Amino acid sequence: MFQKIVNGAALLSLVLSGGLAGGAYFGFQYVKSPQFQTKVKNMIMGDLQKGLPSAINKQMPGSTGPAMPFQ
Repeated sequence: MFQKIVNGAALLSLVLSGGLAGGAYFGFQYVKSPQFQTKVKNMIMGDLQKGLPSAINKQMPGSTGPAMPFQ
């Protein structure tokens, strides 16, 4: 009887550890995907546009400062 319980626990731990490893693999693949990167960039840019509405107006400045000399 004790051996059946130990075997069941061992089988359950094997299944759970394999499930966790598989979940971690697919989670890592999702984070590396272009869709996830696009989603994160859109979230960040949305927050920036809310916080700084006049700073991001999608145009080039009319003039820039003087060039810095190399020494």
